[in-house]
Amino acid sequence: MDKPKFAVLGTGNSGQTFAADITLKGFSVNLAEVPKFESTLAAIEKKGGIEISGHASQGFARLNMLTTDLSEAVRGVDVIIVGGSAWAHEPFSKALARHFEDGQFILFTSNFGALRFRRWMSEAGVKTGVTPVESMSLLYATRATEPGVVNCIGVKGQLPVAALPASRTLAFLKKIGPVFPQFMAADNVWATSVNNLNPIVHPPMVLFSAGRIESTGGKGWNLYADGATESVARVMLAMDAERMSLVQPVSVSGIAFKDAFEALYKQYGVGRKSLSETLRQSPIHGDPSIGAPSSVDTRYITEDLPFGLAPWCSIARSWGVPTPTIDAVVQIASTMLEIDYFSRGLTVRDLGIEGMGPEAVKAFIQ
Repeated sequence: MDKPKFAVLGTGNSGQTFAADITLKGFSVNLAEVPKFESTLAAIEKKGGIEISGHASQGFARLNMLTTDLSEAVRGVDVIIVGGSAWAHEPFSKALARHFEDGQFILFTSNFGALRFRRWMSEAGVKTGVTPVESMSLLYATRATEPGVVNCIGVKGQLPVAALPASRTLAFLKKIGPVFPQFMAADNVWATSVNNLNPIVHPPMVLFSAGRIESTGGKGWNLYADGATESVARVMLAMDAERMSLVQPVSVSGIAFKDAFEALYKQYGVGRKSLSETLRQSPIHGDPSIGAPSSVDTRYITEDLPFGLAPWCSIARSWGVPTPTIDAVVQIASTMLEIDYFSRGLTVRDLGIEGMGPEAVKAFIQ
């Protein structure tokens, strides 16, 4: 079988890590960025590539292409990886709407990327046979210390992924298996979005550490090691029980937060007696390079609420499912940041499932 060719969109932590890791595994990678951030691309080009160390591939990766021409980056490739945050899903997808090719896959990291992609392409009248795929979370715990220099702190031992429609998942896994054997099939993209762990773990730690964050600027302590105390973990577990009530009617791949966290990082021995101990003693999340955010206005809120908790709330209201703890966390964050995340976050309409019950959603994504 021919080796798959890749395009990675975005030059942040994850984009640079994907590009370097895949290249050093012996595959062709085009790394692309929008002109607004071309300075990062230029710095990588000046270095001649990306130096990566840590738990993924190690060495100096010389990429096949560095470009701000998105259409050129995706021409002739098999898999497109959106390496930016959830905020990057829409601009990259819409910019490439007329440039996709039949048979291509585009991979998003959770946050309802696949459902939203299908809606955007439908609205744009795109008929090309490109398949959106979604992973439950990012494969790596990683930091780009400067453009072209990456330290991968950890790699998940297994990671559920699903295509939309679900009937295309096995074709994707066959294509990408030689590159990422950690990827495993989830039954559908409901599991990869509503089973995302980040909205459960990040917001409570930030909100209930707000005083310390603002008084220290995040210096001298670690959000996981110091912030995931027993009482904060109890909030997470309550949120998780509510989340599972939204997963189970549509997906059999749902898994409770503590079990999922321990499965994803099994090779690092993160399992402990309680969720709090698991999080506080994780060698990955306690790494000094991760630390604590310098402000409450962090991506742990500004990404995980509008693309995680807010759409879960919208789905719950649509189905008449009570989610009082999740609602409370969204309300507290909205008050602290003076942003109404209930209205600013994704809704069932944004996901293209307005008016659908669980059975209709299940049929819609199969």
